Amino acid sequence: MNIFLLNMENRISIVVLTILAAIFVGVFVRQFQINPAVVALRPGAHVAVQTPPSAQTPLIDVADSGIVPFSPPERFDPDTLYEKINGRADLYLSSGFVSLATQRFAAAPNADQWVELFVYDMKNAQNAYSVFTMQRREDAKNVDLGTPAYETQNALFAIHGGCYLELVGTNDSVALREIMQLVARRYIGSETEGPASDPTGADLFPRAALEPDSIRLILANAFGYEYLDRVYTAQYRIDENPITAFVSLREDEEQASKLVKQHEQTLINYGATVVAGPAPVDGAIVVQFFDTYEVLFHRGRHLAGIHEASNLDAATKLSRHLAEHLENVQ
Repeated sequence: MNIFLLNMENRISIVVLTILAAIFVGVFVRQFQINPAVVALRPGAHVAVQTPPSAQTPLIDVADSGIVPFSPPERFDPDTLYEKINGRADLYLSSGFVSLATQRFAAAPNADQWVELFVYDMKNAQNAYSVFTMQRREDAKNVDLGTPAYETQNALFAIHGGCYLELVGTNDSVALREIMQLVARRYIGSETEGPASDPTGADLFPRAALEPDSIRLILANAFGYEYLDRVYTAQYRIDENPITAFVSLREDEEQASKLVKQHEQTLINYGATVVAGPAPVDGAIVVQFFDTYEVLFHRGRHLAGIHEASNLDAATKLSRHLAEHLENVQ
């Protein structure tokens, strides 16, 4: 019996050692194999594709531009968007995304540096502006393209009509930045459609103490609440206190009033308490949520307020300025 058990243990040990050896060999070989997704990101992995103009029309007119298509155009719809931008698709899909067209451009057919143009059809100017503002980074600098645009170290972003544009370069060289601007200008110049209306929300906020380029448009789930949509936010600095104001144009005054009460009740359900004392403006509600303050009110169809203010005096002051401003906004 003991001999049998010993033999069994020996067999099991041999099997385990064999499996471990196979795993080790697999890992050893694997470390010298590169993921195709990583290869796709390397400039040297992309070879210029020569296709007849009639078969693959470039996204921009490259005639007399000094640049050439570095790849054929690619197109993606809501079902395939994740294949191109896996991990970021939800932002676009929740903001009215219709389609994406992309193409790479370079200074020469065999260049090792290129720029990729992303053209997101977002259905309308408001949707495009929302993504444009939500993607903006702190280091962004405005660019004069005749349309809202900004650039970062190796990328450029713009809106044109219902389209949101991204241009990303393989590095941050001056040459590639020039190509990015050229590609953007060529695309914008070839498309005659401009915004049907101003989507920026700039008229919704008082200018005094407004932080430059801080207006954002949140189309859905503003501040994490699914009933708050189409909300513009803006950053202010009041008496050295950073503070966020928000405004949302609703269907009518009744809906705006109901949203004030609904949001108040939601905050209370989550543990907020109503702040006693006179309201900063007529009809306003002030609640304390942990160590921050929320101010809620409406002016006509405009739902408005202050979000997560750390200083109550600053929130009160900005509420008054915001309410006075909205009284003159149609």
